[in-house]
Amino acid sequence: LKLAADVAHPGPWVFRSRARPASAPAQPRPGPGSMPISRSPSQSSTRSYRVDKSEQEWRAELGPTKYRILRQQGTEPPNSSVLNNMYPEQGHFKCSGCGHPLYTADAKFKSSCGWPCFDQVVYSEEGGCHVGVNPSHGQFEIVCNNCGGHLGHVFYGERCTANNERH
Repeated sequence: LKLAADVAHPGPWVFRSRARPASAPAQPRPGPGSMPISRSPSQSSTRSYRVDKSEQEWRAELGPTKYRILRQQGTEPPNSSVLNNMYPEQGHFKCSGCGHPLYTADAKFKSSCGWPCFDQVVYSEEGGCHVGVNPSHGQFEIVCNNCGGHLGHVFYGERCTANNERH
């Protein structure tokens, strides 16, 4: 596979361009209810992830802005992400904390909400669903299922896409 440089920004995602052969099958979409529950803030220290670091290690590696967003469930300001207007034809968006692929390029769609939006998560046989959903304070928090990093929230029923969800 041919890889391009990452596009860096302070939010929870980075983009990795990847050439995919035309014969490669599309990622399967998980069925309704197949997305695993990940973690709640009260369980964050008891749930284990493949990437397991102390809060001190995360703080040193991520820096203050990414740490606040990924590890403390912070929010980047609307319209501040360099990924807002990026609509690549190939590649995937990955977790800024651990590099785990989260969304394919074709899962990104235009929205006027102020944040990058996706409607389909990466699902693999070896890793299952790469994004976890956690009911939290009347909303649905989404987290990286590899490191537990906070990615934002998922909204259902807005009719933005055929999948009827916005991440």
